[in-house]
Amino acid sequence: MDRDTPKRVVGLKYEPAEGAPQVVVKGSGASADEILRRRATLGGPPVVEDPALVDQLYRLPMDARIGPELYELVAALLAYVIRLEQHANKEPT
Repeated sequence: MDRDTPKRVVGLKYEPAEGAPQVVVKGSGASADEILRRRATLGGPPVVEDPALVDQLYRLPMDARIGPELYELVAALLAYVIRLEQHANKEPT
């Protein structure tokens, strides 16, 4: 990321019965830092850094659902996050 470009974050919500994933939070600069701080404090979902995907998602308005052009990328992201969560929730044997 360019040093002059502020950090940006986008949070998605996905409920299969509701259709495509939806943008539920986004911010840049100090707002992005605050979103990440709150996520860490509240134990939110894993953070995945993908600047190219953030660029595309950040263009969407709040509460917008992703378009078909992002289905494959976001599906891969969600599958990765689910694997991370499953691994984190495994009890040691």
